[in-house]
Amino acid sequence: MGRSPGGSLGLVAEGLASYAFVQRLGIAKANEALIMSKRITCEELVQCGFVNKVIDTKPHESDKFLELVLKEVDERLGDHLVSDSMTKIKALIRKPYREAQDAIGVAEVYGGLERFMSGVPQERFRQIASGERKHKL
Repeated sequence: MGRSPGGSLGLVAEGLASYAFVQRLGIAKANEALIMSKRITCEELVQCGFVNKVIDTKPHESDKFLELVLKEVDERLGDHLVSDSMTKIKALIRKPYREAQDAIGVAEVYGGLERFMSGVPQERFRQIASGERKHKL
């Protein structure tokens, strides 16, 4: 997954990460990723349920990857599920989270604007560009 560079660059979370990471990773792992910029490994992502399954293929094996993904989908869905019902169930499950996501998205934008107005991210990027500071972007 990599890491969230926000804290080390003087930024804040964006793209609903402050909400979605907590929902998907749990509060402890979300804090590690977002606040501490800790790299979360693939194994940790599987353990906490961020991803359901890892399909192990090489970068040049896109056809094999697609075949395995489609096989997984066929096995999970079978022919006993009605797609329209699945879509409506998913919408009902997600409904309580929509309002929160909308509010958090606005808060993240204003938080980002505030950080840029402080000048801290610009200084951090200047330091990286000049070689004064190392960063794995």
